[in-house]
Amino acid sequence: MPEVKELNLICMSGQGSVQAGEVLAKVYSQVGKHVSVNVYPGTRARSSPVINYVKVSDSPGLASCANYHPSEVIVFQEELLNTAKHNSHELVVDAVSRMKEGTFLVNTPKAPEDVELPFAFKGAVATVDATEICTRLLRRDPPPVGLCLLGAYAKVTEMDMAELRREIREAFPGRIGEANARAAVEAYESVRAIGGVNVDPANAPSGFQHARVEDLTQHYRFDRYDLLPGYREGSPFVWRDKIPVCEDGKCICPNVCISEVMCPDGTGFIVRDGLPQQGYRIDVDFCRGCGICAAVCVGSALTMVDEDQVLKERPSYEEVTMGPHLAEIYGKDRYTMDGSEDDLE
Repeated sequence: MPEVKELNLICMSGQGSVQAGEVLAKVYSQVGKHVSVNVYPGTRARSSPVINYVKVSDSPGLASCANYHPSEVIVFQEELLNTAKHNSHELVVDAVSRMKEGTFLVNTPKAPEDVELPFAFKGAVATVDATEICTRLLRRDPPPVGLCLLGAYAKVTEMDMAELRREIREAFPGRIGEANARAAVEAYESVRAIGGVNVDPANAPSGFQHARVEDLTQHYRFDRYDLLPGYREGSPFVWRDKIPVCEDGKCICPNVCISEVMCPDGTGFIVRDGLPQQGYRIDVDFCRGCGICAAVCVGSALTMVDEDQVLKERPSYEEVTMGPHLAEIYGKDRYTMDGSEDDLE
């Protein structure tokens, strides 16, 4: 049976795993390899973790499925390791825990020896601060880090860096491609790695939990996020390190707020009651800090700010959280076309 190398790319949607998988496939194909790339939950997914399953082999006919024996895992955001540790997302847990021996590459400013791995593992751990590199070179916050991480991957796997740069430039001609190529080179030069890692924490993956049909709800009210199961209770594991903070004086859109419309999670809201002008507030339980709202804000009123800094200045998320504005946000005038009272029941 032909040998197949399996690589898992684990990220939040919007961090660039799809582009990274495509470029990686082209690099491997240039040296005669056959590559299969499968993305779950899909290339157009928003607001959820994305797992990109890459298979590389000398033989064609690779299966289009998840990876069951990965030897390499790239984690685009360190917080996803915490997600795996707490078994709070089955796909992330599965993608991390299936690698018993191999190489972990983690996007983090930490040194490799300071990374806490959630499950038993033997092999090498590498780290690179791809977020800092891409924020500076790509001028996006938070930035897509996938192509940058491939530079670090090239270093730890001895991949041809010149070929990787060429494929990045070909995939993204012009200024964007050049910036991503520079980011990949910087990651190649700055990645840190250690071998001989052997950890065996008491934590264990929970495995997939199969739901019974009779336990499923008949329907969900997707027009009322506050009525979705568990929504207002909040989640203890949020994949973010920055949140949007609004400078209300610059919040100028009188009717429709494009930031509210474009929020992929439905967790950002424009509010007016009780404010001198108006402002943008978030559900601090579920905002994942993707930065789309800040990127599209017409008046440049939104800034992505480190959440630890926000909590130092506003311990209860004052002037950030939607909490004091629930009556306005979930009022019937906001979510109904006919003003019917049953939508508030």
